[in-house]
Amino acid sequence: MKRVLILLSLLLLLGLLAACGGGEAAAPAEEPVAEAPAAEEPAAEEPAAEEAASEELYVFLPKSLDNPYWDECRIGMEEKAAEMGVQAEFLGPDTADAAKQVAIFESVIARNPAGIAVSPNDPATVEAAIKAATEAGIPVLAWDADAPDSMRLAYVGTSNVAAGETAAHELAKAIGEEGKIAILHGSLSAANAIERVEGFEKAIAEYPNIEIVATEPTEDSVATALSKAEALLQAHPDLAAFYGVTGSGVPGAAGAVKQADKCGDVAVVGFDVVPQGIEAMREGCAQVLISQRPYGMTQQTLEMLQDLHNGGTLDQEYYDTGVESVYPETLEEFLTTHH
Repeated sequence: MKRVLILLSLLLLLGLLAACGGGEAAAPAEEPVAEAPAAEEPAAEEPAAEEAASEELYVFLPKSLDNPYWDECRIGMEEKAAEMGVQAEFLGPDTADAAKQVAIFESVIARNPAGIAVSPNDPATVEAAIKAATEAGIPVLAWDADAPDSMRLAYVGTSNVAAGETAAHELAKAIGEEGKIAILHGSLSAANAIERVEGFEKAIAEYPNIEIVATEPTEDSVATALSKAEALLQAHPDLAAFYGVTGSGVPGAAGAVKQADKCGDVAVVGFDVVPQGIEAMREGCAQVLISQRPYGMTQQTLEMLQDLHNGGTLDQEYYDTGVESVYPETLEEFLTTHH
């Protein structure tokens, strides 16, 4: 009897061990179910792919970054880009340099942006880059300064000959239509500066008692404009006025006039409405500032580039954004809004 009980106990123990072993073996069969969520991971990456596909990049290439005129252009670009929901970059050499501008242009083409706007330091130097961008399917607009012999689709900016004529009449009024004057030219190769001088000289010829005694390039540098203006005041102590052709001219001329204690005796007239020019006018050292509406000009250019990117067409080749004369008595009101 004892033997039978021992045998039954052994059989029961073996049955229990088998049952436990069977439970452990069943666990691996459930593992595929635990891994199911991993199969859904690719779906988590889809929003990033959609975001990349919807991004539009537009690039503006100014002549330089040191001319205060470009600040208002950049602000206009940034605010319009935010409004449109696109990306926009403002890239240029630190100082006006045609070769460096071309190098930046070429690097931008390699990124295949949705559109490019360029203000050429020298129109001839950007023609090949504009051709390359166009052949790559990237629309290109000349903005602020033209490259008329290139494949750019249009020019958006000031009608510079007419703007130069406006500046001439304003300067003549400021000095009573007589006296010696000097021109601070900007860049000698930039089409917009050349045209502004052309228009100025044409209109100033209507005043027989006004004589242009010097024309000096500033290469769009305020420091250079200041140095040239100081030398001109020494060489021509009876100078009646300066004409600043680009955004560096008025700050440089006004600085020299102030240092010579001749504010009000030597008139300063020219482009643009930049911080240094505003300060000079408030101090009585600048008589007329010519605004090109850089903020609005740049915003209009960005809108046109997006339309071209989306398959739109242009109905003309030249888009004149106009100019506005600003005087001491109208300055503060003018500054209440962007132009």
